Amino acid sequence: MRNIYLVFRRDYLGYVKAWGFWLSLAAVPALMLIGSLFAMFAAQSSPVRYYTVIEPGQLYAEAIDAEFARNEAAAMAQDLADQMQLPDGAMNNGAMQTLRERKFMEVSPPAQDIDGLRPYLLGEQLVSGPLGDKPLFAAFILSNDGQTLEYWSDDVNINTLRYEAEDAVRRLARKHALEAAGLDPDFIQQADDGAVQVPARRIRSVTEQESAGSEVTLADRAPVFVAGALAYFLWLMVFSIIQYLLMGTIEERSNKIFDTLLTSVRMPELLAGKLLAVFAVTSTMMLVWGLFALSGSAFLATQVPGAGDMITPFLAAAASPQILLPALVSFVLGYIMYGMIFMALGSLCDTIQEAQTLLSPMMILLMLPMFAIFIAFQDPGSPVVDFATWIPVFTPFLLILRMPHDPPMWEVAMQMGLMVVTTLAVLWVSVRVYRAGAVNGASIGDLGKMLKGVVRKKAA
Repeated sequence: MRNIYLVFRRDYLGYVKAWGFWLSLAAVPALMLIGSLFAMFAAQSSPVRYYTVIEPGQLYAEAIDAEFARNEAAAMAQDLADQMQLPDGAMNNGAMQTLRERKFMEVSPPAQDIDGLRPYLLGEQLVSGPLGDKPLFAAFILSNDGQTLEYWSDDVNINTLRYEAEDAVRRLARKHALEAAGLDPDFIQQADDGAVQVPARRIRSVTEQESAGSEVTLADRAPVFVAGALAYFLWLMVFSIIQYLLMGTIEERSNKIFDTLLTSVRMPELLAGKLLAVFAVTSTMMLVWGLFALSGSAFLATQVPGAGDMITPFLAAAASPQILLPALVSFVLGYIMYGMIFMALGSLCDTIQEAQTLLSPMMILLMLPMFAIFIAFQDPGSPVVDFATWIPVFTPFLLILRMPHDPPMWEVAMQMGLMVVTTLAVLWVSVRVYRAGAVNGASIGDLGKMLKGVVRKKAA
Protein backbone atom coordinates (compact mmCIF):
# COMPACT_ATOMS: atom_id res chain seq x y z
CA MET A 1 0.00 0.00 0.00
CA ARG A 2 2.88 2.35 0.76
CA ASN A 3 4.26 1.98 -2.76
CA ILE A 4 0.82 2.65 -4.27
CA TYR A 5 0.53 5.77 -2.11
CA LEU A 6 3.96 7.01 -3.18
CA VAL A 7 3.12 6.57 -6.89
CA PHE A 8 -0.25 8.19 -6.33
CA ARG A 9 1.29 11.14 -4.47
CA ARG A 10 3.97 11.64 -7.10
CA ASP A 11 1.57 11.66 -10.04
CA TYR A 12 -1.18 13.64 -8.31
CA LEU A 13 1.14 16.44 -7.21
CA GLY A 14 2.71 16.46 -10.65
CA TYR A 15 -0.68 17.11 -12.23
CA VAL A 16 -2.06 19.65 -9.76
CA LYS A 17 1.16 21.68 -9.67
CA ALA A 18 0.94 22.33 -13.41
CA TRP A 19 -0.53 25.70 -14.40
CA GLY A 20 -2.64 24.04 -17.08
CA PHE A 21 -4.57 22.13 -14.40
CA TRP A 22 -5.61 25.29 -12.60
CA LEU A 23 -6.37 26.98 -15.89
CA SER A 24 -8.73 24.18 -16.91
CA LEU A 25 -10.14 24.12 -13.37
CA ALA A 26 -11.10 27.77 -13.52
CA ALA A 27 -12.08 27.79 -17.17
CA VAL A 28 -15.35 25.84 -16.85
CA PRO A 29 -16.95 27.93 -14.05
CA ALA A 30 -15.65 31.10 -15.66
CA LEU A 31 -17.11 30.18 -19.03
CA MET A 32 -20.42 29.17 -17.42
CA LEU A 33 -20.58 32.47 -15.55
CA ILE A 34 -19.61 34.48 -18.61
CA GLY A 35 -22.12 32.56 -20.73
CA SER A 36 -24.92 33.18 -18.23
CA LEU A 37 -24.09 36.86 -17.93
CA PHE A 38 -23.81 37.17 -21.69
CA ALA A 39 -27.21 35.50 -22.19
CA MET A 40 -28.81 37.86 -19.65
CA PHE A 41 -27.08 40.84 -21.22
CA ALA A 42 -28.15 39.76 -24.70
CA ALA A 43 -31.76 39.37 -23.57
CA GLN A 44 -31.78 42.76 -21.86
CA SER A 45 -29.87 44.57 -24.58
CA SER A 46 -31.99 43.31 -27.45
CA PRO A 47 -33.23 46.49 -29.16
CA VAL A 48 -36.84 47.51 -29.46
CA ARG A 49 -37.76 47.53 -33.13
CA TYR A 50 -40.39 49.67 -34.83
CA TYR A 51 -42.95 48.34 -37.25
CA THR A 52 -45.94 49.88 -38.98
CA VAL A 53 -49.18 48.64 -40.52
CA ILE A 54 -50.70 50.28 -43.59
CA GLU A 55 -54.41 49.52 -43.88
CA PRO A 56 -57.71 51.37 -44.03
CA GLY A 57 -58.35 51.35 -40.30
CA GLN A 58 -56.67 49.63 -37.36
CA LEU A 59 -58.06 46.09 -37.66
CA TYR A 60 -54.84 44.20 -38.30
CA ALA A 61 -52.68 46.55 -36.23
CA GLU A 62 -54.86 45.93 -33.18
CA ALA A 63 -54.90 42.17 -33.87
CA ILE A 64 -51.07 42.03 -34.01
CA ASP A 65 -50.78 44.07 -30.83
CA ALA A 66 -53.28 41.79 -29.08
CA GLU A 67 -51.31 38.75 -30.23
CA PHE A 68 -48.15 40.18 -28.71
CA ALA A 69 -49.96 40.82 -25.47
CA ARG A 70 -51.20 37.24 -25.48
CA ASN A 71 -48.00 35.47 -26.46
CA GLU A 72 -45.13 37.64 -25.28
CA ALA A 73 -42.44 36.19 -23.08
CA ALA A 74 -44.20 36.97 -19.78
CA ALA A 75 -46.86 34.37 -20.55
CA MET A 76 -44.22 31.78 -21.47
CA ALA A 77 -42.36 32.55 -18.26
CA GLN A 78 -45.55 32.03 -16.25
CA ASP A 79 -46.15 28.69 -17.94
CA LEU A 80 -42.60 27.68 -17.08
CA ALA A 81 -43.12 28.72 -13.48
CA ASP A 82 -46.33 26.69 -13.31
CA GLN A 83 -44.61 23.60 -14.72
CA MET A 84 -41.78 23.92 -12.23
CA GLN A 85 -44.26 24.48 -9.42
CA LEU A 86 -42.90 27.91 -8.55
CA PRO A 87 -45.03 30.21 -6.41
CA ASP A 88 -46.58 33.33 -7.88
CA GLY A 89 -43.96 35.47 -6.19
CA ALA A 90 -41.29 34.02 -8.40
CA MET A 91 -42.61 36.05 -11.30
CA ASN A 92 -41.85 39.31 -9.52
CA ASN A 93 -38.07 39.01 -9.50
CA GLY A 94 -35.84 40.93 -11.86
CA ALA A 95 -34.95 37.97 -14.11
CA MET A 96 -38.60 37.30 -14.88
CA GLN A 97 -39.41 40.98 -15.27
CA THR A 98 -36.95 41.27 -18.13
CA LEU A 99 -38.95 38.67 -20.05
CA ARG A 100 -41.96 40.99 -20.11
CA GLU A 101 -40.31 43.72 -22.13
CA ARG A 102 -41.87 44.24 -25.54
CA LYS A 103 -39.30 44.01 -28.32
CA PHE A 104 -41.55 45.21 -31.18
CA MET A 105 -43.51 48.44 -31.10
CA GLU A 106 -46.00 49.83 -33.62
CA VAL A 107 -45.52 53.38 -34.96
CA SER A 108 -47.51 55.54 -37.33
CA PRO A 109 -46.60 54.93 -40.98
CA PRO A 110 -44.30 57.65 -42.37
CA ALA A 111 -45.56 56.84 -45.88
CA GLN A 112 -48.47 54.98 -47.47
CA ASP A 113 -46.72 52.76 -50.00
CA ILE A 114 -43.61 50.65 -50.27
CA ASP A 115 -41.76 53.21 -52.36
CA GLY A 116 -42.27 55.84 -49.69
CA LEU A 117 -41.31 53.39 -46.94
CA ARG A 118 -38.15 52.18 -48.67
CA PRO A 119 -35.69 54.72 -47.17
CA TYR A 120 -37.09 54.07 -43.71
CA LEU A 121 -36.82 50.29 -44.08
CA LEU A 122 -33.26 50.59 -45.43
CA GLY A 123 -32.22 52.82 -42.52
CA GLU A 124 -31.58 55.85 -44.70
CA GLN A 125 -34.24 57.80 -42.79
CA LEU A 126 -35.55 57.46 -39.24
CA VAL A 127 -39.12 57.25 -38.04
CA SER A 128 -40.37 58.87 -34.83
CA GLY A 129 -41.71 56.66 -32.06
CA PRO A 130 -42.18 56.38 -28.28
CA LEU A 131 -38.45 55.58 -27.80
CA GLY A 132 -37.13 58.29 -30.08
CA ASP A 133 -36.08 58.18 -33.70
CA LYS A 134 -35.21 54.73 -35.03
CA PRO A 135 -35.02 52.91 -38.38
CA LEU A 136 -38.20 51.16 -39.42
CA PHE A 137 -37.68 47.44 -38.97
CA ALA A 138 -40.71 46.15 -40.88
CA ALA A 139 -43.95 47.21 -42.52
CA PHE A 140 -47.21 45.34 -43.12
CA ILE A 141 -49.12 46.49 -46.20
CA LEU A 142 -52.65 45.27 -46.88
CA SER A 143 -53.33 44.60 -50.56
CA ASN A 144 -56.11 46.44 -52.37
CA ASP A 145 -58.32 43.34 -52.44
CA GLY A 146 -57.76 42.75 -48.73
CA GLN A 147 -56.54 39.18 -49.30
CA THR A 148 -52.83 39.63 -48.57
CA LEU A 149 -50.99 41.31 -45.72
CA GLU A 150 -47.49 41.75 -47.15
CA TYR A 151 -44.54 41.75 -44.77
CA TRP A 152 -41.64 43.99 -45.84
CA SER A 153 -38.29 44.14 -44.07
CA ASP A 154 -34.59 44.41 -44.82
CA ASP A 155 -33.77 41.71 -42.20
CA VAL A 156 -34.96 38.29 -43.40
CA ASN A 157 -33.48 36.37 -40.48
CA ILE A 158 -35.60 37.73 -37.62
CA ASN A 159 -39.08 36.32 -38.23
CA THR A 160 -40.66 36.74 -34.79
CA LEU A 161 -42.77 39.68 -35.89
CA ARG A 162 -44.00 37.91 -39.03
CA TYR A 163 -44.92 34.78 -37.06
CA GLU A 164 -46.89 36.86 -34.57
CA ALA A 165 -48.69 38.56 -37.45
CA GLU A 166 -49.57 35.21 -39.03
CA ASP A 167 -51.07 34.00 -35.74
CA ALA A 168 -52.94 37.27 -35.34
CA VAL A 169 -54.40 37.10 -38.84
CA ARG A 170 -55.39 33.46 -38.35
CA ARG A 171 -57.07 34.26 -35.03
CA LEU A 172 -58.87 37.24 -36.59
CA ALA A 173 -60.15 35.14 -39.51
CA ARG A 174 -61.45 32.52 -37.08
CA LYS A 175 -63.23 35.23 -35.09
CA HIS A 176 -64.92 36.60 -38.22
CA ALA A 177 -65.98 33.11 -39.27
CA LEU A 178 -67.58 32.48 -35.87
CA GLU A 179 -69.41 35.80 -35.98
CA ALA A 180 -70.69 35.02 -39.47
CA ALA A 181 -72.02 31.71 -38.18
CA GLY A 182 -73.82 33.47 -35.36
CA LEU A 183 -71.46 32.15 -32.68
CA ASP A 184 -69.66 33.96 -29.91
CA PRO A 185 -66.09 34.97 -30.93
CA ASP A 186 -64.82 33.17 -27.85
CA PHE A 187 -66.70 30.01 -28.77
CA ILE A 188 -63.57 27.97 -29.51
CA GLN A 189 -61.86 29.15 -26.34
CA GLN A 190 -64.96 28.29 -24.34
CA ALA A 191 -65.04 24.87 -25.96
CA ASP A 192 -61.38 24.35 -25.09
CA ASP A 193 -62.01 25.41 -21.50
CA GLY A 194 -64.82 22.89 -21.27
CA ALA A 195 -62.73 20.01 -22.56
CA VAL A 196 -62.04 17.02 -20.33
CA GLN A 197 -58.76 17.42 -18.46
CA VAL A 198 -55.99 14.83 -18.83
CA PRO A 199 -53.95 15.08 -15.60
CA ALA A 200 -50.91 12.85 -15.10
CA ARG A 201 -51.37 10.19 -12.42
CA ARG A 202 -48.82 7.68 -11.18
CA ILE A 203 -49.99 4.21 -10.24
CA ARG A 204 -48.75 3.04 -6.86
CA SER A 205 -49.55 0.30 -4.39
CA VAL A 206 -52.60 0.84 -2.22
CA THR A 207 -50.48 1.76 0.80
CA GLU A 208 -48.33 4.19 -1.17
CA GLN A 209 -51.39 5.63 -2.86
CA GLU A 210 -52.98 6.43 0.48
CA SER A 211 -49.85 8.13 1.83
CA ALA A 212 -48.40 9.85 -1.23
CA GLY A 213 -51.43 10.17 -3.48
CA SER A 214 -51.39 9.74 -7.25
CA GLU A 215 -50.44 13.22 -8.49
CA VAL A 216 -47.20 13.38 -10.48
CA THR A 217 -44.85 15.83 -8.78
CA LEU A 218 -41.33 17.08 -9.25
CA ALA A 219 -40.16 14.40 -6.80
CA ASP A 220 -41.42 11.74 -9.25
CA ARG A 221 -39.48 13.24 -12.15
CA ALA A 222 -36.30 14.10 -10.23
CA PRO A 223 -34.75 10.56 -10.23
CA VAL A 224 -34.73 10.46 -14.03
CA PHE A 225 -32.91 13.79 -14.28
CA VAL A 226 -30.48 12.83 -11.50
CA ALA A 227 -29.69 9.51 -13.20
CA GLY A 228 -29.11 11.31 -16.49
CA ALA A 229 -26.81 13.81 -14.77
CA LEU A 230 -24.81 11.01 -13.10
CA ALA A 231 -24.45 9.11 -16.38
CA TYR A 232 -23.23 12.25 -18.12
CA PHE A 233 -20.94 12.97 -15.16
CA LEU A 234 -19.33 9.55 -15.52
CA TRP A 235 -18.91 10.10 -19.25
CA LEU A 236 -17.33 13.49 -18.57
CA MET A 237 -14.88 11.95 -16.09
CA VAL A 238 -13.89 9.24 -18.56
CA PHE A 239 -13.51 11.85 -21.28
CA SER A 240 -11.32 13.94 -18.98
CA ILE A 241 -8.82 11.18 -18.25
CA ILE A 242 -7.69 10.81 -21.87
CA GLN A 243 -5.32 13.77 -21.77
CA TYR A 244 -3.82 12.92 -18.40
CA LEU A 245 -3.28 9.21 -19.07
CA LEU A 246 -1.99 9.57 -22.60
CA MET A 247 0.29 12.53 -22.04
CA GLY A 248 1.62 11.25 -18.72
CA THR A 249 2.34 7.78 -20.05
CA ILE A 250 4.03 9.10 -23.21
CA GLU A 251 6.24 11.44 -21.20
CA GLU A 252 7.37 8.70 -18.82
CA ARG A 253 8.01 6.27 -21.67
CA SER A 254 10.07 8.75 -23.71
CA ASN A 255 12.09 9.84 -20.64
CA LYS A 256 12.72 6.24 -19.51
CA ILE A 257 11.07 6.96 -16.16
CA PHE A 258 9.38 3.55 -16.17
CA ASP A 259 12.70 1.79 -15.70
CA THR A 260 13.47 3.85 -12.61
CA LEU A 261 10.01 3.41 -11.09
CA LEU A 262 9.95 -0.35 -11.63
CA THR A 263 13.16 -0.73 -9.65
CA SER A 264 11.24 0.40 -6.57
CA VAL A 265 7.65 -0.75 -7.15
CA ARG A 266 5.92 -3.65 -8.83
CA MET A 267 3.89 -3.24 -12.01
CA PRO A 268 0.43 -3.69 -10.34
CA GLU A 269 1.37 -1.10 -7.70
CA LEU A 270 2.54 1.32 -10.38
CA LEU A 271 -0.67 1.02 -12.38
CA ALA A 272 -2.89 1.26 -9.29
CA GLY A 273 -1.10 4.38 -8.11
CA LYS A 274 -1.38 6.02 -11.52
CA LEU A 275 -5.08 5.22 -11.87
CA LEU A 276 -5.79 6.56 -8.39
CA ALA A 277 -3.81 9.72 -9.14
CA VAL A 278 -5.72 10.48 -12.34
CA PHE A 279 -8.97 9.63 -10.59
CA ALA A 280 -8.08 12.05 -7.80
CA VAL A 281 -7.22 14.76 -10.33
CA THR A 282 -10.53 14.43 -12.19
CA SER A 283 -12.39 14.12 -8.87
CA THR A 284 -10.77 17.35 -7.70
CA MET A 285 -11.96 19.11 -10.82
CA MET A 286 -15.47 17.70 -10.52
CA LEU A 287 -15.59 18.55 -6.81
CA VAL A 288 -14.66 22.15 -7.46
CA TRP A 289 -17.19 22.38 -10.27
CA GLY A 290 -19.81 20.72 -8.05
CA LEU A 291 -19.17 23.24 -5.28
CA PHE A 292 -19.53 26.00 -7.83
CA ALA A 293 -22.86 24.53 -8.96
CA LEU A 294 -24.05 24.18 -5.35
CA SER A 295 -23.08 27.77 -4.66
CA GLY A 296 -25.04 28.85 -7.70
CA SER A 297 -28.03 26.78 -6.56
CA ALA A 298 -27.86 28.30 -3.08
CA PHE A 299 -27.74 31.78 -4.58
CA LEU A 300 -30.70 30.92 -6.80
CA ALA A 301 -32.63 29.62 -3.79
CA THR A 302 -32.19 32.96 -2.05
CA GLN A 303 -33.17 35.00 -5.08
CA VAL A 304 -36.10 33.01 -6.48
CA PRO A 305 -38.92 32.12 -4.09
CA GLY A 306 -39.62 28.40 -4.18
CA ALA A 307 -36.28 27.46 -5.78
CA GLY A 308 -35.23 25.69 -2.58
CA ASP A 309 -38.29 23.45 -2.82
CA MET A 310 -37.24 22.60 -6.36
CA ILE A 311 -33.70 21.59 -5.38
CA THR A 312 -34.74 19.32 -2.47
CA PRO A 313 -36.27 16.51 -4.62
CA PHE A 314 -33.11 16.33 -6.71
CA LEU A 315 -30.90 16.04 -3.63
CA ALA A 316 -33.16 13.33 -2.25
CA ALA A 317 -33.00 11.41 -5.53
CA ALA A 318 -29.20 11.67 -5.62
CA ALA A 319 -29.01 10.19 -2.11
CA SER A 320 -31.37 7.30 -2.93
CA PRO A 321 -29.61 3.89 -2.58
CA GLN A 322 -31.47 2.65 -5.65
CA ILE A 323 -29.55 5.13 -7.79
CA LEU A 324 -26.47 5.80 -5.65
CA LEU A 325 -25.20 2.22 -5.25
CA PRO A 326 -25.40 1.23 -8.96
CA ALA A 327 -23.88 4.61 -9.80
CA LEU A 328 -20.90 3.96 -7.49
CA VAL A 329 -20.34 0.50 -8.98
CA SER A 330 -20.61 1.89 -12.49
CA PHE A 331 -18.23 4.74 -11.64
CA VAL A 332 -15.54 2.44 -10.26
CA LEU A 333 -15.73 -0.29 -12.89
CA GLY A 334 -16.27 2.06 -15.82
CA TYR A 335 -13.37 4.24 -14.75
CA ILE A 336 -11.00 1.29 -14.32
CA MET A 337 -12.05 -0.28 -17.62
CA TYR A 338 -11.67 2.85 -19.73
CA GLY A 339 -8.66 4.10 -17.77
CA MET A 340 -6.67 0.91 -18.33
CA ILE A 341 -7.50 0.94 -22.05
CA PHE A 342 -6.16 4.48 -22.45
CA MET A 343 -3.13 3.84 -20.29
CA ALA A 344 -2.22 0.67 -22.20
CA LEU A 345 -2.53 2.39 -25.56
CA GLY A 346 -0.55 5.39 -24.32
CA SER A 347 2.30 3.09 -23.30
CA LEU A 348 2.75 2.14 -26.98
CA CYS A 349 3.40 5.72 -28.13
CA ASP A 350 6.72 7.53 -28.14
CA THR A 351 5.42 10.92 -29.25
CA ILE A 352 2.29 13.02 -29.09
CA GLN A 353 1.94 12.63 -32.87
CA GLU A 354 1.61 8.87 -32.47
CA ALA A 355 -0.97 9.38 -29.73
CA GLN A 356 -3.02 11.60 -31.99
CA THR A 357 -3.48 8.66 -34.35
CA LEU A 358 -5.22 6.90 -31.47
CA LEU A 359 -7.46 9.80 -30.55
CA SER A 360 -9.89 9.31 -33.47
CA PRO A 361 -10.89 5.73 -32.56
CA MET A 362 -10.89 6.71 -28.90
CA MET A 363 -13.23 9.60 -29.56
CA ILE A 364 -15.55 7.31 -31.52
CA LEU A 365 -15.41 4.83 -28.63
CA LEU A 366 -16.40 7.59 -26.21
CA MET A 367 -19.05 9.24 -28.40
CA LEU A 368 -21.01 6.01 -28.76
CA PRO A 369 -21.91 5.94 -25.03
CA MET A 370 -22.88 9.61 -25.28
CA PHE A 371 -25.38 8.82 -28.04
CA ALA A 372 -26.63 5.87 -25.99
CA ILE A 373 -27.13 8.15 -22.96
CA PHE A 374 -29.24 10.51 -25.07
CA ILE A 375 -31.41 7.66 -26.40
CA ALA A 376 -31.81 6.11 -22.94
CA PHE A 377 -32.81 9.45 -21.44
CA GLN A 378 -35.54 9.85 -24.06
CA ASP A 379 -36.83 6.26 -23.86
CA PRO A 380 -35.15 4.03 -21.24
CA GLY A 381 -37.54 1.19 -22.07
CA SER A 382 -36.43 0.99 -25.69
CA PRO A 383 -35.31 -2.49 -26.85
CA VAL A 384 -32.17 -0.85 -28.22
CA VAL A 385 -31.33 0.47 -24.76
CA ASP A 386 -32.08 -2.91 -23.16
CA PHE A 387 -29.73 -4.61 -25.62
CA ALA A 388 -27.01 -1.95 -25.36
CA THR A 389 -26.98 -2.23 -21.57
CA TRP A 390 -25.51 -5.73 -21.96
CA ILE A 391 -22.58 -4.36 -24.00
CA PRO A 392 -19.77 -3.57 -21.52
CA VAL A 393 -18.75 -0.26 -23.14
CA PHE A 394 -22.32 1.03 -22.61
CA THR A 395 -23.21 -0.74 -19.36
CA PRO A 396 -21.70 1.74 -16.84
CA PHE A 397 -23.69 4.62 -18.32
CA LEU A 398 -26.99 2.97 -19.26
CA LEU A 399 -27.32 0.99 -16.03
CA ILE A 400 -27.52 4.26 -14.10
CA LEU A 401 -30.19 5.63 -16.42
CA ARG A 402 -32.34 2.52 -16.12
CA MET A 403 -32.41 2.42 -12.31
CA PRO A 404 -35.22 5.01 -11.81
CA HIS A 405 -37.47 2.75 -13.92
CA ASP A 406 -37.10 -0.29 -11.61
CA PRO A 407 -35.47 -2.83 -13.95
CA PRO A 408 -35.56 -6.49 -12.85
CA MET A 409 -32.95 -7.08 -10.16
CA TRP A 410 -31.65 -10.20 -11.89
CA GLU A 411 -30.79 -8.04 -14.91
CA VAL A 412 -29.01 -5.50 -12.72
CA ALA A 413 -27.04 -8.24 -10.95
CA MET A 414 -26.05 -9.96 -14.20
CA GLN A 415 -25.07 -6.69 -15.88
CA MET A 416 -22.93 -5.74 -12.89
CA GLY A 417 -21.36 -9.20 -13.00
CA LEU A 418 -20.66 -8.79 -16.71
CA MET A 419 -19.01 -5.44 -15.98
CA VAL A 420 -16.82 -7.06 -13.33
CA VAL A 421 -15.74 -9.86 -15.70
CA THR A 422 -15.07 -7.40 -18.53
CA THR A 423 -13.10 -5.09 -16.27
CA LEU A 424 -10.93 -7.99 -15.05
CA ALA A 425 -10.33 -9.10 -18.65
CA VAL A 426 -9.39 -5.54 -19.65
CA LEU A 427 -7.06 -5.35 -16.66
CA TRP A 428 -5.37 -8.62 -17.62
CA VAL A 429 -4.81 -7.56 -21.22
CA SER A 430 -3.90 -3.96 -20.40
CA VAL A 431 -1.25 -4.96 -17.85
CA ARG A 432 0.49 -7.06 -20.47
CA VAL A 433 0.23 -4.37 -23.14
CA TYR A 434 1.46 -1.77 -20.67
CA ARG A 435 4.43 -3.96 -19.66
CA ALA A 436 5.32 -4.56 -23.30
CA GLY A 437 5.11 -0.87 -24.14
CA ALA A 438 6.57 0.71 -21.04
CA VAL A 439 9.25 -1.85 -20.24
CA ASN A 440 10.07 -3.59 -23.51
CA GLY A 441 9.52 -0.61 -25.81
CA ALA A 442 6.75 -2.12 -27.95
CA SER A 443 4.98 0.24 -30.36
CA ILE A 444 1.53 0.53 -31.88
CA GLY A 445 2.58 -1.73 -34.74
CA ASP A 446 3.38 -4.50 -32.26
CA LEU A 447 -0.12 -4.44 -30.74
CA GLY A 448 -1.53 -6.91 -33.26
CA LYS A 449 1.36 -9.32 -32.69
CA MET A 450 0.83 -9.18 -28.92
CA LEU A 451 -2.87 -9.92 -29.22
CA LYS A 452 -2.17 -12.85 -31.53
CA GLY A 453 0.32 -14.19 -29.02
CA VAL A 454 -2.23 -13.96 -26.23
CA VAL A 455 -4.82 -15.81 -28.32
CA ARG A 456 -2.34 -18.57 -29.18
CA LYS A 457 -1.41 -19.06 -25.52
CA LYS A 458 -5.06 -19.33 -24.59
CA ALA A 459 -5.69 -21.84 -27.38
CA ALA A 460 -2.73 -23.96 -26.33
